[in-house]
Amino acid sequence: MRKVLVVDDEPYMLEGWKTMIDWNAYGFELCAAASDGEEALKLADATQPDLVFTDIRMPGIDGIDLIRKLREKRHPGSGGGPKIVIMSGYPVFDYVRRAMPYKIERYMLKPLIPEEIHGLLSELAASREAPGADAAADAGGTAEPPGGAVGRVIEYVKEHYRETIRISRLARLVGHHPVYLGQLFKQKTGYSIPEYVHRLRIAEARKLLRRTNHKIAYIAQQLGYHDPDAFTGKFKAMVGVTPSEYRSGVRQD
Repeated sequence: MRKVLVVDDEPYMLEGWKTMIDWNAYGFELCAAASDGEEALKLADATQPDLVFTDIRMPGIDGIDLIRKLREKRHPGSGGGPKIVIMSGYPVFDYVRRAMPYKIERYMLKPLIPEEIHGLLSELAASREAPGADAAADAGGTAEPPGGAVGRVIEYVKEHYRETIRISRLARLVGHHPVYLGQLFKQKTGYSIPEYVHRLRIAEARKLLRRTNHKIAYIAQQLGYHDPDAFTGKFKAMVGVTPSEYRSGVRQD
């Protein structure tokens, strides 16, 4: 079994990593979980994980500093040590650029769903079994932020995700056919354009549920969901609980 360390400063999400992911099915075991970078470094020294999932924005040592320190401990400059997956509720690809020198396996936008994690674990398990996989990995190959047309689409969506976004308009914006743009976006990011929009909205919804007392119907409307029930359904599908359950769980913690 390959060992996994998860670093997430949200207790509610940290619990989900422990209970919602079938690690053993892919040859992994969750050996440790930390809520901040300092704790993660201690646990990494103690457990020597093969795979690390880490949030970016955390108190004290943030995700980028954590990654840097992990790499410095294992063959500085060569990308040695565990495979690292960045996860964040903030779709800011500057984080990816800062992390690129440290050989990042994947950048994933929260909220994550179990199927998404299972898919990644399956890929990692398959790549590990492929002949010469480790040597190829050591030779390089870092996650790169989407560029060109996809980068422009991401910037536009980040500015307008609260509004109705039509793929036809995005296609005109970047000069591509809508079908081709959809395929290109999926290839570069792993998400369809509608999925990406929903992820931005739900990430913002989680922040509003934690930080404000706004009614759920109001939050839904502000994020472009005219039907509160549709918002609740999408939130539960992506986070695993309803908005009201999420808010209650955060406040209990």
